[in-house]
Amino acid sequence: MKKKLKISLGIILVLALAIVSYKLIANNSIKDKTYSHLETIGYTQNDIDNVEIKHSFINKLLGYNEWRIFVEFESEPDIIFAFTYRDKQIIRQGITSKVTQLDIAEIEEYDSKFDNGELKNN
Repeated sequence: MKKKLKISLGIILVLALAIVSYKLIANNSIKDKTYSHLETIGYTQNDIDNVEIKHSFINKLLGYNEWRIFVEFESEPDIIFAFTYRDKQIIRQGITSKVTQLDIAEIEEYDSKFDNGELKNN
């Protein structure tokens, strides 16, 4: 009985370590891909204040985006640009604010600023 318990605990430990390792390694990889994606459209790491990566196995099981990426630019610290990593691509999902709810016109304005490279530190 003790031998089976030890084997079961060993398997659980190995699975837990595998999950943690997967999340850490993939998180770093996706953060690098996010910076690369932003650099291909003209932004540098100096333009970016923060990149936060969130992961959820439950989202994947439910058919939602497994990886969610939130980017804050130095020039607009209260605005969060949301992306996802899907099909080996970084895909823009939306824009939100930490402070207030944005209306459609404001979202379109920030969307345009992003597309036109106006969020750079000049």
